[in-house]
Amino acid sequence: MIVKSFGQTLRSTRRARDNGTGARLFDPFHLSIDLPRETLVHPLGFPMRLRTNSADVIQAVEESWRGFPHLFDDRSLEVRIAVSDDETAPCASGLRFYGQGYLLTFLSDQNNLAVCDLEKGFTFAWFVPATARNHPFFRAFYFDSITYLPLWHSHLTLIHAGCVARNGRGVLLCGPSGAGKSCLTFACARRGWTLVADEPVSLLRRPPGRTVLGRPWHMHFRETAADLFPEFSGLLASPNAVGKISFEIPIADLPRFQTAFQCQVAAVVFLNRHADDPPRLVPVSATDAFRRLESSLPLVPAPVMEQHHAALRHLVETGAFELRYHDLEQAVTALEPLVDPATNL
Repeated sequence: MIVKSFGQTLRSTRRARDNGTGARLFDPFHLSIDLPRETLVHPLGFPMRLRTNSADVIQAVEESWRGFPHLFDDRSLEVRIAVSDDETAPCASGLRFYGQGYLLTFLSDQNNLAVCDLEKGFTFAWFVPATARNHPFFRAFYFDSITYLPLWHSHLTLIHAGCVARNGRGVLLCGPSGAGKSCLTFACARRGWTLVADEPVSLLRRPPGRTVLGRPWHMHFRETAADLFPEFSGLLASPNAVGKISFEIPIADLPRFQTAFQCQVAAVVFLNRHADDPPRLVPVSATDAFRRLESSLPLVPAPVMEQHHAALRHLVETGAFELRYHDLEQAVTALEPLVDPATNL
């Protein structure tokens, strides 16, 4: 009965293909779908080859990663994205994750889904045209996950932080959503610091070290940031792809800003912007710093989780602090000793 029912379901999605002899092939899984478009990008420096049948998918992917340099050869990703011809189906909304072992499923509905093999770095996805055309949704909900998760599995560790650097020394600005990471990152960049990332940043753990990688092309702000930065006045805030009221600033529109794709971390700083006292850096123990960073890691298979933990422990040994502040400009000044080569904190 189960086999019969399965066969009936497959026949309802039958696809035919000529195999050169005139025979019609039974293709219930759409394996014969043509994916003629191809691009090679380097997210966070790792090669990713993508095949698809959609110009929209190519455009969205290149919006995310075109221009990022080729930095590493010891991990490559393969992504295949098929877009159906169903123009009547609405754009996907929301996303649920399921996984076991090294397989992950991303599911919005029966017409919009992806399956990722973390171990092999291979992802297949299926979308309707309306989802592919909605580039902000496609990137934020699907493509960012398709990109980051295999790399976090094999080589990188996620950190919820902004990152700026000066004199070759990077500072991670850490905290939960609403902690002020983007505003302080922007304030530092406006004062001549090099912008590495808004959020997130990725710690390179192979080989062990304190190199972090970021995507420095855009920054995202809540609408209240216009009260802090006059240059944002007049920008219309609107709900972003994940439903928050925010706006995106292309760094290309700020030519005086310096950017970099990576840096060496000199200090990890946890933000506490509700303090009324003058800004000051309070040392945080390596144990406490690790605990704060570790709490944001998603649960993954034990061997990989152990690698994440080891990378974070090594990172915080460089020095960790809590920045207690209220005024942004004073906070930037308080951070300057961390990047002064003559200072030994």
